[in-house]
Amino acid sequence: MRDLLPILKTLNHSRTAPMLFVLQIAVTFMILVNAAYMALQKQGLLSRPSGLDEQNTFFVLTNLPGDAAARAADIEQDLLALKELSGVINASVTSGVPLTGWGRFLEVATQADGDYDTFSGYYGGDNALLETMGLTLVAGEGFTQSPLYADTDGFRVATEIIITQALAQSLYPDDWRQAVGKTIYIDKRPQQVRGVVKSLQAAWSFWVVVEHSVLAPVIETSEYVYYLVRSAPGQQAQAMANTADYLMRRHGRKIEELMTFTEVKQQSYQAEYAASMTLLWVVGCLSLVTALGIFGQARFAVTRRVRQIGIRRALGAQQGQIVGYFMLENALLTLFGVALGCVAAIILNMQFSNWFELATVPAEFFALGGVCMMLLGQAATLAPACRAARVSPAIASRLGASR
Repeated sequence: MRDLLPILKTLNHSRTAPMLFVLQIAVTFMILVNAAYMALQKQGLLSRPSGLDEQNTFFVLTNLPGDAAARAADIEQDLLALKELSGVINASVTSGVPLTGWGRFLEVATQADGDYDTFSGYYGGDNALLETMGLTLVAGEGFTQSPLYADTDGFRVATEIIITQALAQSLYPDDWRQAVGKTIYIDKRPQQVRGVVKSLQAAWSFWVVVEHSVLAPVIETSEYVYYLVRSAPGQQAQAMANTADYLMRRHGRKIEELMTFTEVKQQSYQAEYAASMTLLWVVGCLSLVTALGIFGQARFAVTRRVRQIGIRRALGAQQGQIVGYFMLENALLTLFGVALGCVAAIILNMQFSNWFELATVPAEFFALGGVCMMLLGQAATLAPACRAARVSPAIASRLGASR
């Protein structure tokens, strides 16, 4: 650290270049920290569990060509046939599919005469729906009653439900397990909570309460119906082909949609994925530009101080001391830039939080960003510093004679 005082005197003697360097580091740090944190948030959204067996689940939206009176029997017949198809583990009827953008949301309250406490998505189906989705029951039990039938809006006739853990925590924050057995009110209608599943997302990925979902043993017999199918691992393509082949055997039947849940999730999170990739490219490109800028500044400093380096070498300075001098100088400038950038990044993040309702960047993220910026600066300075260390002591006398 004996080089610290000479470095500070040198920087004070020529202030313009160091100030521009510190400003560059500050601006870069401000942008990188916020961009990297936003990219990680987007990646976090992509990795949220939907609750389903995502790799082995697909759905088909089809019509029921018979008259209204025969639709319940048609659904039962279809489910029996689908479960017998090669490659199919289980099949269920459902009023909607997570993350498709089409579904219902309900008001949920713990008191009959009070205002609603939160919102929730809704899925109605048969008793095999939990197993078909691959949901994990963490409290209570599955449905005990036979499924009811409704033309539409099955939540209006349901008497028992299963809810997600996130919804239970929202209703009973002190102990979410006490939701089991309680009567809650779905759009002002009393319904008993039979169990709690670990996770199940609603129909809209952008929804703030996307983790809130309600399941009810009610089959809706409208003109169009969703069949959810869970296939054996590695047999999804064959199961989808067999499902389509079976459904199309009946005259008047149409298949509106046939998609794997992997495709559904990719489509639902397409905007988040694009934003994440864009932000990561910004982080990568800006880091590269900054490294090139640091490299150029360090090389310029070496070129400008060749005689000074030669004199130090002639006075006995070792190559390692020359390298250490320039590395320390870069570390000081980068540290000043990071400190200034932290203040600017906090201000920018506060504005982002107000404008776009984004989470604030945690303090440890600033610390990690500062360490990364310091390492980037040291890596970019290493080559020019090694070049400086190779300056011959004789260069001092030659440059001195030329003057």
